[in-house]
Amino acid sequence: MGTENQQEEWYKKAASYQIVGCYAQTELGHGSDVQNLETTATYVPENDTFIINTPTISAAKYWPGDLGITCTHALVFAQLIIY
Repeated sequence: MGTENQQEEWYKKAASYQIVGCYAQTELGHGSDVQNLETTATYVPENDTFIINTPTISAAKYWPGDLGITCTHALVFAQLIIY
């Protein structure tokens, strides 16, 4: 996924272990029920970024393999908010 430029940049870094990622979908209170995730990602167009918010303990990401050990990046599933 992504543009050719994005694929070029991120694939090289991942293939050479400059970055190591994990997948963070499952929430403590919701399992893998993506329709009810509490974590939100609010898009900020002024600086082309996202604000990630995990508002409650039940929204904590659970079992994101190696997140606390080796990962430098995470693919975080969240409810997208755009104003």
